[in-house]
Amino acid sequence: MSRIVLGLYLLSLALLPWTWFPPFPWLHQHAQWSDAVFASAAVAWLIERWRLGSWPRFQPSHAALGLYFLFALLSLLFAAPKPLAGIGKLVGVAELCALALITSDIASRPGVSERMARVIAITSLITAAAAITGLLLFYAGVSTRLVGTYGDLRASDWYARVQAGTYHPNLLASFCIFAASITARREGALPSWLRRTTLAALAITVLLTFSRGVLGFGLAFLISNARTALRCRLAFVCATVFGSILIVLTIWNLSINPARPLEADFETADSSRRQAATSSLTTLVNHPIFGGGLGTHPAEYQGRPFDSHCTPLNIAATLGLPALISFSFLIASCLRRRARPTDLALWGGLAGLALDGLAQDIEDFRHVWVMVGLAAADCSRVPTPVSSPKSASRPPNSHSDSVSKLDP
Repeated sequence: MSRIVLGLYLLSLALLPWTWFPPFPWLHQHAQWSDAVFASAAVAWLIERWRLGSWPRFQPSHAALGLYFLFALLSLLFAAPKPLAGIGKLVGVAELCALALITSDIASRPGVSERMARVIAITSLITAAAAITGLLLFYAGVSTRLVGTYGDLRASDWYARVQAGTYHPNLLASFCIFAASITARREGALPSWLRRTTLAALAITVLLTFSRGVLGFGLAFLISNARTALRCRLAFVCATVFGSILIVLTIWNLSINPARPLEADFETADSSRRQAATSSLTTLVNHPIFGGGLGTHPAEYQGRPFDSHCTPLNIAATLGLPALISFSFLIASCLRRRARPTDLALWGGLAGLALDGLAQDIEDFRHVWVMVGLAAADCSRVPTPVSSPKSASRPPNSHSDSVSKLDP
């Protein structure tokens, strides 16, 4: 049963960056095959745990996940204008919480980190190939779904924003931050050539998205390599600068064509992100406990419903402040209880995603919750002791050996 659970789980990870291909006809427009495969993995995981008669050891992150789901349910019942229409959204929240929970359990098992890294590396290389293929077809005059919309950027025949198998370039950029973090982890133990090739492919891909996620990718890279005091200071300075840039781009409407960056200028009209932020704040002030309701759009832009394009604000305005507190406690509890020495690649990736979350709504991205699950698993990681002649001569720990033998 453990092999079935692991196989299905790894397959769901491989399908993460493939949202529209292969097609998955379901009730929700953003449903994908990864959801169906993970649902099967969750059922197999429950059967496995029931047969073993043991469940994951309770952690503060589990309480935070439960509270987040509870407040999402209350928001649906007491704030959503049409609760029945939001049931599908509630199922999605349950899936995300389960994804974090099951990830934290599976990732704690011996040898799983290596397999996860290999799966993510392979699907990342395929994703990068799809993105480059879409760009080449764009220059050949062939329109495909491998490239996305321009968003706030000026349209041009000189460049295109790739999205590969995802439904938006911003989502692809966010996935690149996640995938680079997994690939760069020491626990992944990837061959040097595979790790470097994957990281290079992801760097090229995220640049071709022409999105704000490039800043998050850069920050994650700096933190993952911050092994000296000077590099730590550099990462801190860049985090401050990148965050300031995102705030400026939210307040002022920058019009730019990446093919002609010297012609960039600020437009007088309010940007869509500024209008989204101000209208979301109005929703939050009017509905601080349960927000506007699960499944609704808390912002407005040009008279139509819109998302906040800022993760903390979107959670608070949609589900309420208690939900935002629960989500914040989830991350803070993992950060406080993280293993030492700190896994810089993992927490660098989380920092990159957090920075990216200032510019878009990432709380529904599946890979974000996989990262949360990995952070929770990191809390139970045993620090690697410094080897010494005496310790080298000691017999292996019998308890550790028994745990390894029990795991298939």
